[in-house]
Amino acid sequence: MTTAFESVPKHDPLAADLTSAGPRIQLDEWNRYIPPRRPIVPHIRIGERWINILWAALPIGLGLIIFIAVAQELRQIPAVEDFIRRYPGIPQAQSPVESGFPGWLRWQHFLNMFFMYLIMRAGIQILADHPRLYWNRDCTPETEWLRFSHPVPEYRMWTAKDDAVTLPGWLGIPGLRHSVGLARWWH
Repeated sequence: MTTAFESVPKHDPLAADLTSAGPRIQLDEWNRYIPPRRPIVPHIRIGERWINILWAALPIGLGLIIFIAVAQELRQIPAVEDFIRRYPGIPQAQSPVESGFPGWLRWQHFLNMFFMYLIMRAGIQILADHPRLYWNRDCTPETEWLRFSHPVPEYRMWTAKDDAVTLPGWLGIPGLRHSVGLARWWH
């Protein structure tokens, strides 16, 4: 039986540098070269321009405040006051209804909530390891529509590990940090 290293051609200049990976991952070496990075406030692309998501949320907040003010003023109109008095929105006398859910339905909802919790944690971990969202299949720099990281620099080689941001241990998935494959498996 031959090993993978014995099957490497002898004329390969890199063959002398190959070593056995060993039977397991060394956890203290896994992400030693990845310094912790904090995420930034998300930016959304509108046309060719990047806008901080907080500035994009400002018009929505102002619109909600105006909507609430208009609704409060509508309540002062006599016809609306009369309608609210006639239909107060509280139930009238009803026949007694048996309340509660069967046990199997409660357990099913608990299990669904538990699995959705794991899916959300894995999705957050995937987004932390590659903090950009795309509409296309290429995933090339400057084609994303939403990013949680800094722009890709043009002056050096950039990898997905350079883009990864650090999550607290309680928020990501159980297991290794910066392992997008493991997070996709959980997801």
